[in-house]
Amino acid sequence: MFWNVLAVVYGGFVAAFPEKAIDYLTRFVLVGYENPEDLEPSDWFVSLTRIEGVLLAVTGVVTLLVDALLVGEEEGEADAVAVEE
Repeated sequence: MFWNVLAVVYGGFVAAFPEKAIDYLTRFVLVGYENPEDLEPSDWFVSLTRIEGVLLAVTGVVTLLVDALLVGEEEGEADAVAVEE
């Protein structure tokens, strides 16, 4: 469940601020290079990063909903078994 919530939060951040996410990841990945801050991402890459963030957030929300539904079904089955006994 923690990872699902993290996916929603990070995906929302990337969808809202793709340039900041790209800047952070560029500094992280290109740590050994000189002047990684001088690199400018192409417009298509920023758009693709935004789409990735949206998909990640939607995936996190869907998995949270599926987990909630499965827990609800398991509780319903446990109640049904307790009533039968």
